[in-house]
Amino acid sequence: MTRPFSHSSLSSYEQCPARYKFSYVDNINKPYESIESFLGRRVHESLEFLYSEIREGLLPLFDGVIDHFTKGWNEKWHKDVVIVKKRFSTDYYFKLGTDCLGRYYRKHKPFASPVEEIEYTVLFKMDPEDDFQIKGIIDRLDYLGDGKWEIHDYKTSSRSMSQADANQNRQLALYQLGIQQVFDGVKKVDLVWHFLRHGEEVRSSRTVQELQDLKTKVRNLVSEIRESVQNGGPFPPQKSPLCNWCFYWEECPAMAGHNPVVKRETAS
Repeated sequence: MTRPFSHSSLSSYEQCPARYKFSYVDNINKPYESIESFLGRRVHESLEFLYSEIREGLLPLFDGVIDHFTKGWNEKWHKDVVIVKKRFSTDYYFKLGTDCLGRYYRKHKPFASPVEEIEYTVLFKMDPEDDFQIKGIIDRLDYLGDGKWEIHDYKTSSRSMSQADANQNRQLALYQLGIQQVFDGVKKVDLVWHFLRHGEEVRSSRTVQELQDLKTKVRNLVSEIRESVQNGGPFPPQKSPLCNWCFYWEECPAMAGHNPVVKRETAS
């Protein structure tokens, strides 16, 4: 069995096959992390802390959630966190994190959601005959009873998602396939995105046919990736604004030298 695929790895190949190769085939590890990624991780950890306490019958004060966020930020900050948008400071992103948490806390208190799992890792085959696995981490999984589930995902991105985009989104639909494999008696699954910067919630669901179509698309994509790996390519680079958040410039044939948004002293 090969290493599992994930929504992130599939998206990496779709956005830029060259980047996929550097990361998932060549296994080139870079120390750098974008400030957006760092911020997202710390916010997710704080919400995990919040719901872990709630599952123990406790309701942390908002100050306790912020203390957890601050401690994680300070302890896990490292010299290779990269700010691409130079007009924004570290303090700006820290405050953005506290604002996201505050907005979420005020909106959802007293947190009556029937939480089943937090940061739940799901590893599965879409169907038993598949020869590859899908892996994902679900931010929060709620069980409403009578076979009804909700998959929740927290986003700290600057833009929210339209209903049309939510209805086409692959990530949570893949997680739904995993839940249907892992748990018995799943009758209905709602997909829920929380856009924390805006305090917005977007919901969607999938029909049986839409899930079948998703399986076909994923299988076709996995087949394409495997063929490229087996044949040694091609893995063409795709230049886009996302290149500013890519740390494989030294390896990329479409770029020259060092990514200019990464400080030279940081890379040394």
